[in-house]
Amino acid sequence: MQKIFGVLLILVFVWLGIEIFTKGMDGAFGGIFASHSQSRDGGQPKGLPDSVRDRVKSAVRTNEERTLQHVDP
Repeated sequence: MQKIFGVLLILVFVWLGIEIFTKGMDGAFGGIFASHSQSRDGGQPKGLPDSVRDRVKSAVRTNEERTLQHVDP
């Protein structure tokens, strides 16, 4: 009986670990831990900072301009 309980306990912990690893704390288990995980990072919104976002948009725009120059002589 102890072996069965031990194996089931291990399976539950593996499932919990995989669920959190694949979906993160915000998405795992329907988001019940989402409010706890946001308080750790100071409540700042997730995503790219504005400076990084501007640099990426500028690089994409530059690439589009270069591509159009090569396509339309």
